[in-house]
Amino acid sequence: MINLHERLSEFSYGYGVTREVERRLAARGLRATPFLPSLLHEASLGFDVAFSGPGQVVMLQFKLGQELSRFRRLDPSETIPALSKPFWRYYVDTTEHQFLRLEEFEAHGADVFYVAPRFSHWSAYDAAFHGNQVLQRSLLLRPSEIQRGSGGTPGEHRIVYDRIRRYVCSEPRAVEEVTPDELVEKLDVRARSQEPLISRLERLVSSERARGTPQLARSRQRDIRSRARTPADGLAAIVGLEAWLQGTQVLFITPFETAVLSE
Repeated sequence: MINLHERLSEFSYGYGVTREVERRLAARGLRATPFLPSLLHEASLGFDVAFSGPGQVVMLQFKLGQELSRFRRLDPSETIPALSKPFWRYYVDTTEHQFLRLEEFEAHGADVFYVAPRFSHWSAYDAAFHGNQVLQRSLLLRPSEIQRGSGGTPGEHRIVYDRIRRYVCSEPRAVEEVTPDELVEKLDVRARSQEPLISRLERLVSSERARGTPQLARSRQRDIRSRARTPADGLAAIVGLEAWLQGTQVLFITPFETAVLSE
């Protein structure tokens, strides 16, 4: 039995976020198909997605913030941001592979978000999960907004936030979060645009990489493409696996009226 006072696990939190994103999109007539690494073990790799129709690629990077009651300055001259108690903190290194790759995915058309809870324990998660409030009680930040908040200074940065405010430190800069309603609205518009989902996937796979950013080995890509039912299935698996290796959940978003077997 789970002790409801224990710290929440990232796996469980990620499940709750993904489940709620799927439900919110379904209410708008959109289907979210998650990438699962287990698909790669099938002899014939394929997705139940109409890649030739409109759609969008979404990536969710889950972070569990550490709950704090006191802001500790790293330098006596550092400004203490206005925060209620408790507040939460997690770290992002803008020079690490994960951030660089997610930043690239965003720059080439994917909707990418760091998602972190505004709670820390199972009891709060349980209440949010059953009340369909996991997203409402979470902080959603785009990599580009974190980069803006860092002032372009490379290295490790603290993301600190309470229930209504959020900053990137060391020198605290307020950043703009995306609300659940804004998330759904933007995905609805993008998923129904005229651009086919396969075109978005092609752009993500062929995009130029920053120096030092890991890339799926060409031999691995060839193996995936050779087992895929269609070229689009192969592209989707490559994008999904590259993101998964960075610890990121990928969702392929399509309107219900086109979310049928790949052509």
